[in-house]
Order: sequence, then C-alpha cells, then structure tokens
Amino acid sequence: MKTYKNRELDNIRRAGEILSKAMLTAKEKLAPGVSTLELDRAVEEVIVAQGGEGCFKNYRGYGFATCISINEEVVHGMPLADKILKEGDIVSIDVGVRYNGFCADAARTFGVGAISQAAQKLIDVTKQCFFEAIKTLKAGSTVGEVGRRVEYYVRQNTTYGILTNYFGHGIGRNVHEEPFIPNFIPNVPQLKSICRRKFPANTVICVEPMISEGNPATKTKEDKWTVVMADGKLAAHYENTLIIHEDRVEIVTDKYI
Repeated sequence: MKTYKNRELDNIRRAGEILSKAMLTAKEKLAPGVSTLELDRAVEEVIVAQGGEGCFKNYRGYGFATCISINEEVVHGMPLADKILKEGDIVSIDVGVRYNGFCADAARTFGVGAISQAAQKLIDVTKQCFFEAIKTLKAGSTVGEVGRRVEYYVRQNTTYGILTNYFGHGIGRNVHEEPFIPNFIPNVPQLKSICRRKFPANTVICVEPMISEGNPATKTKEDKWTVVMADGKLAAHYENTLIIHEDRVEIVTDKYI
C-alpha cells in the first residue's frame, strides 16, 4: 500500500475541503425540476473556482465531473440535461477532486423534497454502515475489518443487500489505487488475501458502502457507465476519503456535509 508524506497529505486535505464545498452546493441545488447536468455543472464550477479539477472528467473517457445516480441507479450515473429530478427521488452524488496532483473522493445520497420513510431508512442505514466500518480503524487494522463491520451491521439490523461487485479503494496521486476494500466478508481467495493486509500509518483510503433495498445484483445500462439494481429497487451510497493515523482515522471530505 502507498503511504504519503505530511505535505502530500495536506494537498489531500485541501482536495477534500474543495470537494465538501462542491457537494454542499449540489445538496443546496437539489429540487424537483433540476437536471442532473445542472448539478454537475454547479459542482464543477465550485471545484475550478477553488483551484481544483474534477478527477472523474476524462477518466477512462468519462465526460463529467460527477456521477449522479437516481433511485435504482447505484453508481456511475451520467449527468444529462434530460435527466430531471422529481419529488421523492433519492439521488447519489459521487465527486472526485484533484488538488496539486492529489485526490479526494466522496459520495452522498440525498432525498429530493419529501421522500418515503423506507427511502430515508435506506439512506440512514447506508450512512451508518460507513461509521460502523471506521469505528476502530487505525494503523495496523486489516482491510477485512471494514467489510466485516459493514456486513455485521447490515445483517443484524436490516434485510438489505450489500453490493459485492463494487469496492472501496486506496487513493492519493490517483483517484483509484490499491487495495480494493470490500464492504462484505469475501469467500474468493484473492479477496481473502487482500483482506488480511494491514493498513500502515499515512495510508489514504476511501470507504464506501453501497446498500440495496432488495437483491444486490446489478446490471450496467447501455451507456456502459450507469449501474442499476437488477430488480429495480432503491440503492444508496455513502463514501469518504480517510487518512489512516497510528491511533485513528481522519475524514477529509466531511467539512460541510
């Protein structure tokens, strides 16, 4: 795993601060009748004005600063002018920011106007999965502790599904670095091996539970980006960038949201 020096971590912190401001802007603009492309442009405007750049734009040919996923879409939703928010939707907004060569990445799921109790519960549980996952995380913790805590919390408290084909990840100079960080207890030998690895101090990672209302199976739409739940039920996503310290973790993407 890569580790980073203090001056490099300061750049990651600044990227996280810019990201938080951009995400707050998106949250404030959420309303029925707003297009996801409008949200994307508002986010990018804040990022650029603060001296950053979007990590996602031009990543593997992707054309936007954000991924915005609605209802049964769980990740990688493309912002479009004709994708209009409606009262009662839930919207997952995923943002990556690069500052001075270093990256931060975060996601939130928000409600548009008044949403159902069931939708709010899904959002709340997904967020709590993140905080359960990092509760005792520090240098020397294993990768597998993240997924074990997420899975235990979900299984003890809900009948929700946990996506098993998308993961948290390392981050730093690149928006996606090793290791993969599962949100579940894996049975695959390669993932088991990854889960035994320990985080050194000054590692930077993203923990990002993705939780489904129904069956966790997914499929990808014809745009080759947008991932949706195969059963058409709701899904939620919550992510932060973390710096691993000797005795704790530091969240760098939660200053305003």
